[in-house]
Amino acid sequence: MAKKRRILVTGVARWWGALLVQRLVEDPDVAEVIGIDIREPRYDLGRADYLKLDIRHSLIGKLVRSVGIDTVVHTLTRIDSFDMDPSRAHEMNVIGTLNLLAGCAGADSPVRRFVIKSSGHVYGSRFDLPSGIREDHRLDSNSRHQFVRDIVEVESYVRDFAGRNPSIAMLVLRFSNSLNPQEPQPLARYLDLEVVPTAAGYDPSIQLIHRDDCVEAMLLATKRGPAGAYNIAAPGPEPLSKLLDGAGKMHLPLLPPIGIDLAAFALRQTGLAFLSPQLLDLLRWGRTLATAKAARELGFKASLDTRAAFEDFIQQRRILRYQPDRYAYQYEKELEDFIHSRQPHQVNGESGDGAPAPAAKAHPRHRQSRSLHRSRS
Repeated sequence: MAKKRRILVTGVARWWGALLVQRLVEDPDVAEVIGIDIREPRYDLGRADYLKLDIRHSLIGKLVRSVGIDTVVHTLTRIDSFDMDPSRAHEMNVIGTLNLLAGCAGADSPVRRFVIKSSGHVYGSRFDLPSGIREDHRLDSNSRHQFVRDIVEVESYVRDFAGRNPSIAMLVLRFSNSLNPQEPQPLARYLDLEVVPTAAGYDPSIQLIHRDDCVEAMLLATKRGPAGAYNIAAPGPEPLSKLLDGAGKMHLPLLPPIGIDLAAFALRQTGLAFLSPQLLDLLRWGRTLATAKAARELGFKASLDTRAAFEDFIQQRRILRYQPDRYAYQYEKELEDFIHSRQPHQVNGESGDGAPAPAAKAHPRHRQSRSLHRSRS
């Protein structure tokens, strides 16, 4: 009988890691899943364990060895962030990934597979990029954007690590811009505006991917496929104007072709748009990724093309505007621990046989994530 997998997933406070964990715990070939983050998850992680742990901490290596982790999925990398300054992002993306890799290295390491979430932004976005960029295309290591340079640097460390640790299969997933109505990232927030400002004189070809297809790609990479980099995107890229027209979105050429950085900064100051510097380039030049390798090696094919993914996103965003925030109210951890330490069928401090109930016992150093936050309802 094949040995069941023990998987560590970083970044479970956000949907990338949390939704992957939800899929992994349903897999009968997976014995254990541990999710880590510096923030409490907003999702139910099923039978997985959650640990509040910074990937920059030296305890990562001890955790990997004590649990016998054979697979690591690193979803904590951030790009296009509107809530993280560049220096903090560098700490998390570069320093954090380096420490995570160090914790998985060594002859005594049980890790045999490492999957990392990257981005199509590593190719840059310029007027001279080909259509359908393949994985062997040169990365934009000289980008003028800090976030892009950081992700390119992270990928270089992953390649170096793979060379020094040939027993570990290293898989890099370069995602096109994703759409999740519950947690829209900067491009998605921009597309969700009532009036979408576009760059005058430009109509870039945009390639989007649905949240569920992102999770499916990560799940497949966790289970199979040879080492290497993979573009993860949906088929059918479309001109930005055509996408917006199809969704009934009003759009106006409010961003000048010259001085676009200053115009976008002004929009960000008003809170009307979430335009990171690398997204400004995308809104002028666009970018499309070839996905033949992911289809061939991983068996991945997006279930929704760009237009269908965008239409679903717009529809769900319209629904969410009229729903209360299901994350607004959260139980305190101490209350959760107390409730789950009680014996079943206890009434008025007595156990089922009428005897006084035993004192509540604290959970071990980690808590089961099945008792995660619930909504007010």
